[in-house]
Amino acid sequence: MIRRYRWLLFLTTAAAFAAGWVLSVAALHPAPAAPDGELAAQAAEEQGCDDFAGAFVGLHDDRVAIFEGTPGGCHRLVETRSISARELPPFQVSDLKRGIAFSGEDELFQILEGLTAP
Repeated sequence: MIRRYRWLLFLTTAAAFAAGWVLSVAALHPAPAAPDGELAAQAAEEQGCDDFAGAFVGLHDDRVAIFEGTPGGCHRLVETRSISARELPPFQVSDLKRGIAFSGEDELFQILEGLTAP
């Protein structure tokens, strides 16, 4: 009788271990993200964005764009500029993908001038 309970205990422990392992592996490898535009729209809907604090310059449809909000958080598109990402060096494109925050019109002007300067 004791042998039967040992096997039962062993099997339940093994099953619990396997379930924990599967869950931890799934947490380490999240599902692939949606494209940037869809992801931003989904994040805004999920978070119920009512207040867009801050502003930043980023990319939208391969063009330089101005957003209200925070990069990677709650934000919305305000304006798209005629500067194409293909015209910019790779380090500037990388910065724009992360988002370049600014706090006023003067700072925005300096960022945009820096992107178009030779």
